[in-house]
Amino acid sequence: MIIDSNLVFFDGATKDDATSGGQVSAGKSDWIPLTGFLNPGQVGPIPIHICLSGGLKSGESLTFTLKHADGKEKPTDEGEEAGSMEVKGPVRAGGTVAWRFIPRGVTKPWLKLEFTDSNITSSTGSVFAAIVREDLTGSYQDNTGLLIDKGKPQYQATT
Repeated sequence: MIIDSNLVFFDGATKDDATSGGQVSAGKSDWIPLTGFLNPGQVGPIPIHICLSGGLKSGESLTFTLKHADGKEKPTDEGEEAGSMEVKGPVRAGGTVAWRFIPRGVTKPWLKLEFTDSNITSSTGSVFAAIVREDLTGSYQDNTGLLIDKGKPQYQATT
């Protein structure tokens, strides 16, 4: 998997530390720009990868909201909602969740991802989210030994 550091929403974000993993405030990423190569609505589907390092237990959930905005410079407002999805547990550790591709509602060049949690009791997991070059469903998604840790894929021994 090739990751452009300019297209990473979260890299180790946790619900307990509002400044961890690229958050500008609790559960909110900074704005990231899409380049001319990733022009929403003008090219094929744009892959997005969201991974939970600690997974979710039954009864726990995360809601992801993707926002978009116009402009040549980084937006200063909250932007418009382009899509929202709730992910309910159980989800295995290292599991990919939410969208495979940026939702069709995205038509503007600036993106921001937010998440809120519900009934999460453990604080061991973190969120990794980025726009990536290729759709990672298939070989990566089903490989339980592959974990993302601060942007570096690592294999973990399975029992």
